[in-house]
Amino acid sequence: MPHHPHPRPAQRAPWRRVRPQSPSRRLTAALGGACATALLTVGLLQGCAQRAAAHGASARRAPAAARRDEGSRIVRIALAVGAASPRIAATGEWRLSDASGRAVLARATDGAAWTFERQGAMLRAVGPDGNASVWREGPLVARAVGLGAALSVGGKRYRGELRVYAADGGGVTVVNALPIEEYLRGVVPLELNAFAPADAAALEAQSVAARSYTYSRLAEYLPRAQAEARARQPYDMRATVADQVYGGMDAERPASDRAIRATEGLVLRYGGSVVSAPYYSACGGATAASVEAFGPSQEPYLRSVSDRIPGTDRHYCDAAPRHRWTREWDADGLQVVLERYLRRYASGEAARAAGAPVGVVRALQVQGHSESGRVAALAVSTDGGRYVVRSNDIRYVLRSVGGEILPSTYFSVDAAVDGDGRVSRLTLRGSGNGHGVGMCQWGAIGRARAGQDFRTILRTYYPGTSVEPAE
Repeated sequence: MPHHPHPRPAQRAPWRRVRPQSPSRRLTAALGGACATALLTVGLLQGCAQRAAAHGASARRAPAAARRDEGSRIVRIALAVGAASPRIAATGEWRLSDASGRAVLARATDGAAWTFERQGAMLRAVGPDGNASVWREGPLVARAVGLGAALSVGGKRYRGELRVYAADGGGVTVVNALPIEEYLRGVVPLELNAFAPADAAALEAQSVAARSYTYSRLAEYLPRAQAEARARQPYDMRATVADQVYGGMDAERPASDRAIRATEGLVLRYGGSVVSAPYYSACGGATAASVEAFGPSQEPYLRSVSDRIPGTDRHYCDAAPRHRWTREWDADGLQVVLERYLRRYASGEAARAAGAPVGVVRALQVQGHSESGRVAALAVSTDGGRYVVRSNDIRYVLRSVGGEILPSTYFSVDAAVDGDGRVSRLTLRGSGNGHGVGMCQWGAIGRARAGQDFRTILRTYYPGTSVEPAE
């Protein structure tokens, strides 16, 4: 049996996501006695007489994001942002250097974890026996040495190199820089973990969509203002649902590797430009136009598309675990959820009354539906006033008491009212899982099993686009 595709637990951003100062002197460190036989060797090759810099200065001359490496552009993925004391280890020998790679600051031959510390804009690495590299302005760059060796952070192994920066807001940021095709090996199986032979075309479609999103996040593919902002930060994307879920080497699977190789270098273009290709778990019967979920403008290649199987009353995504779902709240649970989230996402005069309680809930009414049939606006009437929540924000207001967001905005409302005029129970019955814009992952699986190839799948969910080389 194939595995289920990874559900989208939050609104995805796939929509829509220094060279150090010259030292005043050189030092050569010689380790003798017991240290000479230790497996960890710290090379203190440059002094630390450097001018202190303002926070964030380490990112000024960060290694280029789009440099070519082994035929693929480099992408920078934030694994930790503003962490207190991140640790880097390896499966074999590794070394730490400055950004240029010429000044080796530390070497480790047994894979032991080193802790990275910050002092102002300066960074250093401390080994398990207390040996430490000199304080240097970042980035510091860790590279595995030798065949089969890999770096690790938080117990996960990563290809490429790890760059360590002093984060603008405090703490330390760790970035994995690696070729895009290698990065995708740790993304595709987590975003769509369906590995049966019949699902191959779905994995290939996912590979192209994920590659397109990745290229669209590189500075040279962004509008000028966004590109300038991107150039000031040391990473292109995060390794979470804020962009694309990325698990490094431990996430890689043979089936997804084959799909990535089969589509190597291919992206989606519309009007000649690489598109940011959103995707999600299940559409519930029809995809949403981009304006329905994200507004205010409509992308021409993100129109609402029916997922119905021709000649039937079934849909390609019917096998999805959340093709149909029900959510319920009693009066107390609904009150808790609305007090937590309603003001944050709602509009209207009541929402602007900061600090006042929401009040007893009297009614919830659908104010309109979008082109695809999703709820476009939901009015919540309470003793405190009337609130209106729109489009995808509805999912973030009507959470479970435990904080899980609503699967989709494709639902009907059943609100029971008691004798005091209070909503005593709210029941939503819905379809689908995710924001609904772009590729329905379960629909892609259904289409692959029906014999469609990856190009047909992509043309369906991104109408008007073409599959072309990225370069």
